[in-house]
Amino acid sequence: MNLLFDRYFYMVATPRLFWVILLSIFFLGCSVKKVWHRLQPEEKVWFQQDASDSEVRSDYTSCRSLALNTGDVAACMQAKGYLLIPKSEAELLMVRSLQKKGLNQKEIATKLGWDREQVMRYLDEEYELRHTDSLGRQPVEMLASVGKPAVKSLIAGLKSHDPLVRRQSAEALGDIGDPQAVEPLIDVLSDPDSLIRRHAVKALGKIKDLRAVAPLCRVLSDSGEQAHVRGSAAEALGRIRDPNAVEFLIRALTDSHWTIQGQSAQALGRIGDRRAVEPLILSLQDRDAAVRGYAAKALGQIKDERAIEPLRVAIQDEDREVRKQAEEALAKILGRGSSEL
Repeated sequence: MNLLFDRYFYMVATPRLFWVILLSIFFLGCSVKKVWHRLQPEEKVWFQQDASDSEVRSDYTSCRSLALNTGDVAACMQAKGYLLIPKSEAELLMVRSLQKKGLNQKEIATKLGWDREQVMRYLDEEYELRHTDSLGRQPVEMLASVGKPAVKSLIAGLKSHDPLVRRQSAEALGDIGDPQAVEPLIDVLSDPDSLIRRHAVKALGKIKDLRAVAPLCRVLSDSGEQAHVRGSAAEALGRIRDPNAVEFLIRALTDSHWTIQGQSAQALGRIGDRRAVEPLILSLQDRDAAVRGYAAKALGQIKDERAIEPLRVAIQDEDREVRKQAEEALAKILGRGSSEL
């Protein structure tokens, strides 16, 4: 029996054990390599949009000369409009900028003095920027120009302890407009900072995904929420234009804050649902002139004949802007110029 066991071990078990150990070492090596790359700080470079390598070198040399006494090269470069960012991000921005100018892969490679494989890396639709804490502190316009490669990193930035990173990540995600940011942005609606909640609301309105409608309606209806956040929710719902938001927006027309009333009226005009006509006609009599003006404009967008007589009355409003909006709205409904009314 022992002899049979020994033979089995050497003929079957030992080779299997050998491969198990070999594969374990391989995967462990891969994991260690990934961790090592993650721990290694990424090289940073000074970057300014459309600045050539020679210009960057010249400015850096100049700053080094000027900073001999103070030793503050960074302050000098920042004063010249440069940002210190990860090298991969700078290279990505350079490639994408040249691509927008109409250059092909070969031309981009020639322009930058790179090989085509390096250019292809940054043109790959699946390329993603490595997440760094500094990413969310960069100008929103730059983050938006990075586009899809920055999305996952910006989503991670929504959970940063730094309020600036959370705010700019939300704003940039809205400008990029990638749907995969919708659920993470919905989570930000419970952020303790009202300004960040507002940026998340605005971002959801820009992305225009129907998944955001119910959460935005809850924000709009929450009397305990800041008025500027609720007003932005109304605006976002107007951008998305889902009829399911109409009843919530109609109720908001009688809110105690004129900004929420006005934004809700504008949103109803954008959606164009006829259920809003009678409530908007009532808003033509609101004590706030801005609300009356928004209501008149919205009625012109919906173009329902029920609004004709109320708008004729609004043409006599004491406020000049309300009169103007009422005239333009009436002209749209009747299909005439304002001079023919």
